[in-house]
Amino acid sequence: MAISYAAEAADHQQLEWLGGGVMHVLLDGEHTGGQFAMFRSSAPTGAASPAHVHTREDEIVVMLSGSAVFWVGEQRFEVGEGGVAFLPRGVRHAYRITSDADMLVLSTPSGLEDFFRGAGHDLKTPKPEGWQITPETMGKAAAANGQIILGPPLALDGVLPANADVDSDGVPYVAQASEHETLAWLGGGMMRILLDKDHTGGRLSLFRSSASAGSASPVYVHSMEDEIIVMLSGSGIYWVGEHRYELSAGGVVVAPRGVPMAYRITSDAETLAVATPGGLETFVRTAGRDVRQPRPDSREVSHTVLAEASEKTGQTVLGAPLEADDMIPGALLGL
Repeated sequence: MAISYAAEAADHQQLEWLGGGVMHVLLDGEHTGGQFAMFRSSAPTGAASPAHVHTREDEIVVMLSGSAVFWVGEQRFEVGEGGVAFLPRGVRHAYRITSDADMLVLSTPSGLEDFFRGAGHDLKTPKPEGWQITPETMGKAAAANGQIILGPPLALDGVLPANADVDSDGVPYVAQASEHETLAWLGGGMMRILLDKDHTGGRLSLFRSSASAGSASPVYVHSMEDEIIVMLSGSGIYWVGEHRYELSAGGVVVAPRGVPMAYRITSDAETLAVATPGGLETFVRTAGRDVRQPRPDSREVSHTVLAEASEKTGQTVLGAPLEADDMIPGALLGL
């Protein structure tokens, strides 16, 4: 990713999707240099995908609320709120929503947005009379965008077609919210590691964090990873290079590696962050405190602790936290 990008919830393209749900396109390949696409999908109980295979993209699904059954290869998983599924390219899969759901979906590399746009209907344009998503429209969009439709949606006791996988170098991974490693973080917040590089073959790491109003990072820079942050709730200010972005719930920001950045939370917030390639969890684990372990005397996740962890893990802390009206100093930007 070469440039920063930010958008609020109202800026995202919205597509009518399966079962009358809505697919929000948060990021497409144009925003991420082809590395990622990101979506947020609302889906009613009973909505279900056909059995299918992605030949080009890995797919990650985070259940923000609700529940679903996922079939992945020969396995079947019931995934509730907070759960995550990593679905490597080439592995057959399907899902069925079992209670009204809000899902965050990522694909790497980008390209899945072309399938969604080809099969869905842009809600900003008039709907053609009688329009609906049909097996025919899904099949046409799939064939044009590297997807393979294997069969209709599965009943809850169904199984995927056998021997339908294509070449894949990834291993599926599914975890419930209770299985995520949880670390104490800045300002009394919590950082949950949903996926690390071992789960994704090094492609990415995925984190979900809670932070209280007033929590702020130092000015820092990732030398190895690009970072994408989604504001799930609350609000915050994000600085990326020469830019200052005010984000509220549903907003997203892209911060390329090598560009100084910082944040300040302005109302209690939940965020989801993607780092690519994977590996940022080494810094997070070094700086944070595993809540399952006894707390060392006076151990706090301070800016000093962050700086020490940065030196050990290839990150760089450049300066103190910024106040709301500040900008990153030109001296830190090399200006």
